[in-house]
Amino acid sequence: MTKASVLFDGQGNRLVLGAQLGRGGEGAVYALSGSGDVAKLYHAALNTEKQTKLRFMAQARDPDLSAYAAWPSRTVHDRAGGPVVGFVMASVGARFEIHTLYSPAQRRQEHPNLAWDFLLCVARNTAAAFEALHERGHVLGDVNQGNVMVGSDGRVVLIDCDSFQVRADAKVHLCEVGVPEFTSPELQGITSFASVARTVNHDNFGLALLVFHLLMGGRHPYAGVPTTRAAGQSLEGDVKAFRYAYANDAARRGNGPPPNSIPIGLLPAQIQAMFEGAFLERGAQSGRPTAQQWRVALDELRKSLQRCAHARMHVYPKHVLSCPWCALEARGVVYFLSLDAPPSAAVPSRFDATKTWATIRTIALPAPPAAPDPSQFPAMPRALPPGMPQPVHVLGVQVLLGCVAALLSWAAPKFVWLFGIAAFVACVVVEQTRGAARTRERAARAAAATAARRSYDALTARLKNEGAVPAFEGAKRQLQEAHNEWSGLDASLNAELAKLKTHAMQRQKERYLERFLIASATINGVGPAKKAALRSFGIETAADIVGYRVKAVPGFGDALTKAMERWKAGHAATFVFDARIGVAPADEAAARNRIAARRATLERQLANGAGELMRMRREAAARSQALVVQIRAAAQAVAQTTADLSVF
Repeated sequence: MTKASVLFDGQGNRLVLGAQLGRGGEGAVYALSGSGDVAKLYHAALNTEKQTKLRFMAQARDPDLSAYAAWPSRTVHDRAGGPVVGFVMASVGARFEIHTLYSPAQRRQEHPNLAWDFLLCVARNTAAAFEALHERGHVLGDVNQGNVMVGSDGRVVLIDCDSFQVRADAKVHLCEVGVPEFTSPELQGITSFASVARTVNHDNFGLALLVFHLLMGGRHPYAGVPTTRAAGQSLEGDVKAFRYAYANDAARRGNGPPPNSIPIGLLPAQIQAMFEGAFLERGAQSGRPTAQQWRVALDELRKSLQRCAHARMHVYPKHVLSCPWCALEARGVVYFLSLDAPPSAAVPSRFDATKTWATIRTIALPAPPAAPDPSQFPAMPRALPPGMPQPVHVLGVQVLLGCVAALLSWAAPKFVWLFGIAAFVACVVVEQTRGAARTRERAARAAAATAARRSYDALTARLKNEGAVPAFEGAKRQLQEAHNEWSGLDASLNAELAKLKTHAMQRQKERYLERFLIASATINGVGPAKKAALRSFGIETAADIVGYRVKAVPGFGDALTKAMERWKAGHAATFVFDARIGVAPADEAAARNRIAARRATLERQLANGAGELMRMRREAAARSQALVVQIRAAAQAVAQTTADLSVF
């Protein structure tokens, strides 16, 4: 339509248009004179259904909904009582699109003072906005990074409300558009949404995706490193196949987290489970976490935050034992700029390296005490059991039988040979009968003596090993390595600063190329889904484009990689080195902060190391004393069983 300077609202009130504030493919937005509201006027005439939809939306407006959405408040007409040509809505003010916040590169440029806790607040408010919409039976439908606006206070406003799927009593006005990378798996592949009724569960997928972007550094949950041929062909294909790269069973799905991504362990188990419920099959089948559930869970997470002692911008949940942002920075991955002065410069360290290391060096495991010797324990042998026959000597029996034989040979010489046989048999029978019980007793006592000796030997061997505990030696080696690294930190800092000076031109060029964002670029063959995949691999600006890094992104072959490199080369050609700048203050501050953070980590390790070694020393001494008690009992057992056996 042709813009007129004077229009009318649905009640016939005059509306005076001011300056044009923005223009899109569907319409243009103008200021309204004498009002803080704005008017959207469509380029083309609206059909009857769209006019009916806008009239209903204006009537259905309420304060709670308007707090979260730029909802139509009045219809606009080119003449009183004429057809609807646009609508009035509240101005969104000085807000910015949500992707400029969750994109690390854009955030560093446009919002450098916003940390993870602010992103968490925005995620919570985004969930609240969806909740307000869903409570009234409406569905956003075309969830994407451009229809969520964020204020400097973290409040969220949904825009493009005229495209939402709106329920007007029995009539549902459909949302006819959609963005592939924000479309749920069950709707992937649909070429037209003109006749598709979206559900709240479809919206909940888009909401979870926005929350994931905010909390996980702008990464897409399905953009990862493929481990099977089926994965990585396209982002849309991986979404459709539920290849959530951060799932517990990601290996089975053939997709893993991209390099330098934020570990999913940053998030509490409840939030991790909610993401799995949103991005895996069960979410499509039985329902994804709702906007209300996200709002409640994120409110709970906001209560459990802690701030890194060494960088004000480093905020993370309390269940994480050490700062994840410092750990990433140690690998050269920066998600949040550290705006603080280096801790070593701001607060003098109270760490006394000389004293601490001298203490650590003197700590050693105690020498194991001498093992009690069985000879120190005199023992009386146990008597044989009552009734057990004493040993019968064969020689004595033979002498006795010889005497008897001599007597009988005098009395009956003819039967001497019979008597000899009888005497031999009698000797054997007597020995076996009288010696069987005794043999059994001896065997039992010998077995007891052997078992006692084995137990004693095993315990004494354990006692000797207490003087060389592998865990103690390993801990001391780690402390030695930490001390060596701590001692060389000043040299490392000087080397980094010297490197910055040497490479001043290259670094200046990198900072220049960081201004050119891929998200807002027009590169042949690189659409929104490809840009999301690049961002998930940490490639967001011209400075990030390196051939091998781009090729590592699923879906980027030689042709697309060369297109990216040509785009970068075009911007690189416009770079002019300024020799007056030298090393950028931000680069020098970053280097100092990295070393300061590492220094603080090593000092904590060394300061705690002495206490840890002393704990291990005390535990080793306690184990030795306990073993001595057991060895004393074992030595007594050896002495007693040896004495018991001596009676044989």
